[in-house]
Amino acid sequence: MNLVLKVTFDNYDEWRAEFDSHEARAEVCDESKTTVGKIDDKSCIVMLYDVDMEGLQKLMSSDYLVNLMEKMNIKNEEMHSFEPVQA
Repeated sequence: MNLVLKVTFDNYDEWRAEFDSHEARAEVCDESKTTVGKIDDKSCIVMLYDVDMEGLQKLMSSDYLVNLMEKMNIKNEEMHSFEPVQA
């Protein structure tokens, strides 16, 4: 499954540094395709490909991410799944 998420937080640069250094995400999606698009200093769009949804749920409930989300006021405002367009 592929996902697009709208994420908000207190500071894009701090969030991006944590996002880029979080190696465990590669265990639940194809990191070579992960895309981040900055909207402004407090929000962005993230696209994840070939996501293992069960693995992602476990990752998102880890102590590390739960604490980080609280500390940085991270909220997944929207989440949508998408499929590639078939030619």
